Amino acid sequence: MSARRPISENKDGDKINFVELLTVDIFGQPKGLTVPISPVDSVEPLASGAVPIPNGSIDGSSVRGLKQVSNSDIRLIPDISTVTELPAASPRRACVFTNMFRRSSTGDLEPHPLSSRSILHNLLKQLAARKISVRVKLEPEFYYLQETGEPLDRGKYAELFPKNLGQDLLLETALDLRLAGIETRWLHSELGEGQQEIEIDFTDLGRAADNLILFKLLVHRCAAHHGVEATFMPKPFPDQAGSGLHCHIQLWQDGKNILGQSDGSLSSQGHYFVAGLLKHAPAITAIANSTINSYKRLVPDFEAPTHIAWGYMNRSALIRIPLFTEAEKAAVEFRSPDPLANPYILLTALITAGLDGLDHKHQSPQPISENLYKLSARQRAKQGVKSLPQTLKAALQAFQKDTILQSQLGKEFCELYHEIHLAEWEDYTLKSVTDFEWDRYLQR
Repeated sequence: MSARRPISENKDGDKINFVELLTVDIFGQPKGLTVPISPVDSVEPLASGAVPIPNGSIDGSSVRGLKQVSNSDIRLIPDISTVTELPAASPRRACVFTNMFRRSSTGDLEPHPLSSRSILHNLLKQLAARKISVRVKLEPEFYYLQETGEPLDRGKYAELFPKNLGQDLLLETALDLRLAGIETRWLHSELGEGQQEIEIDFTDLGRAADNLILFKLLVHRCAAHHGVEATFMPKPFPDQAGSGLHCHIQLWQDGKNILGQSDGSLSSQGHYFVAGLLKHAPAITAIANSTINSYKRLVPDFEAPTHIAWGYMNRSALIRIPLFTEAEKAAVEFRSPDPLANPYILLTALITAGLDGLDHKHQSPQPISENLYKLSARQRAKQGVKSLPQTLKAALQAFQKDTILQSQLGKEFCELYHEIHLAEWEDYTLKSVTDFEWDRYLQR
């Protein structure tokens, strides 16, 4: 048998021959199929529809949070407005986000009610009807690890090479992101040893969720190419800072950002929006902090929020209003989410909660200027400050009771989300024996 020819010697080997059809499971983890296409030199023919991208079908019974074995066929239909080439991929290939459809009782295709992307796009339609647009900036944090599982370096916040050994890798990743159409703002090492952050610039609500999925794929891919592992685990090391996903939100109507005023304070609409977020914060926690490990990040003194409060420039609060001097720059930062949250469901929940406050003119409490970690329980109680849920089970209980979020996300999705995550909690608490238990109880 003759040796296989190198890709570069194959006919059309230097062109884009494949497209990855992307979707996510109920956890927000990417899934997909790769389909061959007519070879193209760039993505332009794919984006224009001149070269068609085939639909795909997946077995929904094999993807958590989709269908039963008895009726499991799901159609993936590409959203060609999202097509992009995957940087540094060999063989060359593009990727495209898809919308999931199922066969209805009448035989027609209908959007799948358990599709996270469809749930967010339903919200986008409601916002469009109200002539409201939402812009979002995301700040995902992650760790670079050695093969041993130890942090790649011992650098901490805002370190440069040589203390920050991941700096060149971080910059290479940022270039890949730019090639994929994702613009970044700041890149720097974070509080934890080996921890990094890349801020994804403000963009529209729908694209922000897609961007985060592609962002994580590219971070993992670039790291693996250099023999490094990247992890978005919320709390990989007990003595280091956890990895968050701070969400900055702007609300635009009639060409104006309605959340802020020119004096650097929130507008009345901004106060209502914050009040809605605070009201629904316990239920949002089940979505923003969706894993067992998430709650080991939400502890004092690591700049992760533990209490339901807001303040101007206060990093100990759940909601921080960053410094701004022009109304159009105003943003509301929600600080509890971590990078394992499903971004489609997370952003749907945040905007739904804020709009509930806006629509019903909920009154926000007074902003907190003190360090919430340093206040006593009595001081917090005096100011009406309550704690975030401290376990996944407590957050799921709050989620079940939140009729506003349940209505927006859909009964079928919410029931399955609760069932799957409660099962994870029970696996951890009832069926797992941890190193902590061995160390604490073995010789008693």
